[in-house]
Amino acid sequence: MIKNILFVLLFLIGFQITLAQSVSGKIIDSETGAPLSFADVQINDSNSIMSNTEGGFTVPEKNADDATMLTVSFLGYYTENLTIGELKNIDFLIKMRPGTFELETVYISNTEIDANSIMASVRKNLKANYTDSGNPIKNTVFFRESTVIRPKQVKLEMTQATGYSKQQIKDANKELDEFAAKMINYPPMQFTDKLYNYYTSTKIYKEKPVPVQKIEVVKAVNFKDANRSVTLDDMEKLGAQVLFKHLDATKHYRIKSGLIGVRDTIVSNNSFVTDNEYREFEAQAEKTNQKSARSRNWNFLYSTNILINGRFDFINNNELSELYEYSYAGVTESGDKNNRIFIIKFRPNKRRAKYTGTLYVSEKDYAIVRADYTLVEGKKLSGINLKFILGIKQAENFDKGTLVYKKRESGEYYLQYASQENGQYIYINRPLKFIEITEGDKEKVGFDFKAEMDEFEKEEYFVISESSISEGDYKAAQEPDFDYIQLGSYDPSIWKEYTTIEPLNEMKQFKSVE
Repeated sequence: MIKNILFVLLFLIGFQITLAQSVSGKIIDSETGAPLSFADVQINDSNSIMSNTEGGFTVPEKNADDATMLTVSFLGYYTENLTIGELKNIDFLIKMRPGTFELETVYISNTEIDANSIMASVRKNLKANYTDSGNPIKNTVFFRESTVIRPKQVKLEMTQATGYSKQQIKDANKELDEFAAKMINYPPMQFTDKLYNYYTSTKIYKEKPVPVQKIEVVKAVNFKDANRSVTLDDMEKLGAQVLFKHLDATKHYRIKSGLIGVRDTIVSNNSFVTDNEYREFEAQAEKTNQKSARSRNWNFLYSTNILINGRFDFINNNELSELYEYSYAGVTESGDKNNRIFIIKFRPNKRRAKYTGTLYVSEKDYAIVRADYTLVEGKKLSGINLKFILGIKQAENFDKGTLVYKKRESGEYYLQYASQENGQYIYINRPLKFIEITEGDKEKVGFDFKAEMDEFEKEEYFVISESSISEGDYKAAQEPDFDYIQLGSYDPSIWKEYTTIEPLNEMKQFKSVE
């Protein structure tokens, strides 16, 4: 009898654990099998989640009951309604059917309309569609940042060393080669996740309304391996740790790079901090994680603001009809059966135009409900080329993104989801000399440093929920400081209780390197 009772209890415990697990799925095109990025998944007509670029999504534990209803929508496709139980029966794979596209001439109010006239109406209605009312609002936001450096080559070679034998120099270079190989085999990367409440309101300053914000971080996680540097500064410091094995730990050194100029960097085995870095550290001493999070949120919203940011000249530039070429690509249904969505393709028409992509425009109010954009191949946003003079070259040559907007009951639109990816090419070929600081300053160790790499940064911003609040609620909102949970590898359970963005496989596979 006791054995049977124990068996039943264990079965029930196992059953409860099964129920408590989050549920993951994937969304694809039923005809091509291609993943559908940034599809909207409504959970029981309340909170929503967004599929990632691989089409993946995860329903959190609190909503993972078999009876939970999912409403999956994607512009240009028929909406799918199914329960978690039904999702399990189709092996967690949702195949969405393409909707009907009309490619014939479009008429509105008996007037023929083309892509250029649609875009003219978009510009005319920009402020009305995207200017906030200023009323207090609370958004619950999930924000993910990732940085990945992909070295193509890294070479650090000791070329001279006072008092070293040939064998000692050879042994040192072997260790430096191992360091460089490790960087290439295990590309530096870092991921940061934050879930926070974002409060907005307005205050009067000099008789004008000014937007104000508060950030209350609920949870923040940093996935980073100290042995896999993610910035050039980190790489420099890791390299220094290797270099100082070949320097006198009791001495101080000055670094000289190249023939032009000396970098005023005082280094020792106990401290690798430049004079400028130290002053910056003192200036930032008062800066907290909370203040950084608030600043980061504000900067991101500015960088995705289609009203004022010059990156979106394909939307907000006064020379729309000349700068870009627009073409009508069809019309599809939206979630509102009484509202169609125009599909507008765009590409550069003049040399200074840099982007190509697709805009989805509401027929009712000419609001852009989604924008996909990519930097044209061969174009760059910024860069320098001093390769043959100083051994340095940099080019910001990759930029793409997606913006998804949702309409409030008050009529204006807010940014529900945004994805931004930026990349740059970096080339460095410089000699480095460590000069011992003595009365006469003498050279101690010299190196040749050569590196060629691509650096990619990605940011994702997702409003999980939005609600109106009172001015009193805004004033009562607190902004306590917080600490990041530091993890050396991805842990799928870290966000099990929350609605987030499904990580890409690269993040799931991230782990520390010994």
